[in-house]
Amino acid sequence: MFHFIKSAFNSTQWIKDDITEYCFVGRSNVGKSTLINALAKHDIARTSKTPGRTLCVNFYDFDRFRIVDLPGYGFASVSKTKKDEVTQIISEYVFNRVNLFLVFLVIDANVFSPLDQQMYQQLEKKFANIVLVVNKIDRLNKNELNQKIQQIATKFSVEPAKLLLVSGKKRIGIEQIWKTIYASQRTIS
Repeated sequence: MFHFIKSAFNSTQWIKDDITEYCFVGRSNVGKSTLINALAKHDIARTSKTPGRTLCVNFYDFDRFRIVDLPGYGFASVSKTKKDEVTQIISEYVFNRVNLFLVFLVIDANVFSPLDQQMYQQLEKKFANIVLVVNKIDRLNKNELNQKIQQIATKFSVEPAKLLLVSGKKRIGIEQIWKTIYASQRTIS
């Protein structure tokens, strides 16, 4: 059974072993925790309607690997000090964590921002395994979704087919995340 392990507020609290990790990073309120709950098929990650709640690194046991939920970036109502702390936590984990194998950058199908592009560019410079997950597609009709796919693909300079289109809330596309994880597991072995 998949379950929450712990929260870590700095790198000294990270789990020390060699288990492979997959992290979810994205803006505040983009639905990372909801996606983790959809993957687990039950609530293991706390969700909140208030953006900016997660200010630590949360570790979840998924048997042979871990899922890691990073704090959300870009929330306007947080102080500059808190924003800097969140940026530091994300950078420290993504660029220094030896267990990290793949980053799922979660963006909102309805409201993607220059901050998402900046995060993608920063990740791309230092990390090869990045997957763009477009969440909350259930809020768009087919024409709107097709337009958003083209806009996102253009802004991020990726092929539209490389985007994982999901809705954590409606459990749409969750199997694509699982397929991505399983395919990468074969690469690790």
